[in-house]
Amino acid sequence: MKEKLLQIAEKIQKIGDERISENKGKNEISLSSLTFLPFGLWIYYIKSFAVLCCIFAPLMAVLSFATNNSIACGYQEYAEVIPFKCDTQNIALYVTFFFLRLLMICVFLKSWYRIAVKHEFINVREVLLINNQDWKLFAAFVLGIMVNLTPVASLALLIARVPNPNWIIESIYFAVVSLGFLLPLFAVRFYSSIAFILNNQKFPSFIKFLKSASDNGLKLLVSVAVMALFCSILMLYFSNVMGAILPINFWVFGILGEVLYNVALLAVMVLLTNYTVVQKAEIFKGSEE
Repeated sequence: MKEKLLQIAEKIQKIGDERISENKGKNEISLSSLTFLPFGLWIYYIKSFAVLCCIFAPLMAVLSFATNNSIACGYQEYAEVIPFKCDTQNIALYVTFFFLRLLMICVFLKSWYRIAVKHEFINVREVLLINNQDWKLFAAFVLGIMVNLTPVASLALLIARVPNPNWIIESIYFAVVSLGFLLPLFAVRFYSSIAFILNNQKFPSFIKFLKSASDNGLKLLVSVAVMALFCSILMLYFSNVMGAILPINFWVFGILGEVLYNVALLAVMVLLTNYTVVQKAEIFKGSEE
């Protein structure tokens, strides 16, 4: 009886040792770091952020007014009294405006990364200079936007579909199209690609991305959800304030509001970029890129 108990105890101990060794091999990431460090990095370098905004926010405002897509044009209740020309129905012009503004944001983020993460000193010429790194960052953001829009495309396809009488074909169609709802969730673990571009580093292999982020999917989703919630509340609050003060003076608050809107937009993009930097540090800590 005693020998059997000893054997059972040895088996339990062996199982425990195996689980401990497995846990040591796992790459555990910190949820608190993913959630709060992006904000800390932004606050710590708030002066540098303000200086960069003094350069980019007015330039982005000029682009908005030049393409007739100012923030004031979004308030339909003031459409007849707004002194700025609005052309929100011109899809081609809006797409041009959207991509040009995104490119300007990429140039801004490159400068932000060099100041806040690399601790480099850069002059005005370097801030405004566009190079291959900006285009890579631009392509990455476009790809990210497309991936995060796949649920919308999937929903549209499901709504517009004509039901097939063959239940097998109908089930396969539903299953394939529904994958679009899962793609953004899967893509969360690849957000650190932005940080690799900003640091001019080669991307790890697809398998390494998956292995490094394994067993941390829930933490990544929670941290992204917190970040997205904060950014959404920030932009929604700004829109409400803008709608309230705009009628006071359409000229003054139309121009000032456009600049401040760009500052808020740049703040959101900085927080998202900081998140990718922290995600890269957490997921690939201890590994050589």
